[in-house]
Amino acid sequence: MKQSKRNKTHKQPQEKLNFTSLVLRTIFLDGSIYKSINEQPKALLLSLVLVCITAIGFGYGYKQPLDATVPETLSFMGDERFAIVVRMGAVILSWNIWSIIAWLSTRWAFKGKGSIIDMFRSIGIAYAPGILFFAGPIDVAAISGTLGEGLVLFAKLWVFVAASQAVKEVAGYKSLYGYIPGILTGFIAWILFFSLVP
Repeated sequence: MKQSKRNKTHKQPQEKLNFTSLVLRTIFLDGSIYKSINEQPKALLLSLVLVCITAIGFGYGYKQPLDATVPETLSFMGDERFAIVVRMGAVILSWNIWSIIAWLSTRWAFKGKGSIIDMFRSIGIAYAPGILFFAGPIDVAAISGTLGEGLVLFAKLWVFVAASQAVKEVAGYKSLYGYIPGILTGFIAWILFFSLVP
């Protein structure tokens, strides 16, 4: 009886996950957040929610006009609702592809640690700055385009940096070269999906 009480006192308490603080810490590039969400099943659900919110924001906020001069575009992507669904799917697929490629490369090529579930959790939570995709329709004139277009580009870069940091933290790299796997795998995932979406 005494021994079991001692074991309970020596266990490290798990940090309670608060959605708001999780988003804010991710947005401000707090690397310690990725260590605190490991081994917490609830974090995977929160990362899925964040990716879905980002996907909805990207689907509705990213307004790129379809090229009416190309017949293939009209036949394949003529409906705006279909384009929105494709954009939303691209975000979710980029999360999956990025997580899998990052886990495989850090595990075998770069000799890192961390499970595939940890990679899904961390990269999904790193999509938090993508909430700015909702600002895409802001039609205020800016330097070259609109303010909404600038915020969408800023959100893409911010997600890219946050997810590269997530890969570094999950793989357990300490030095600056630890960002290389996240950047390389991010380019693969984003070139496959974000550059090809309508």
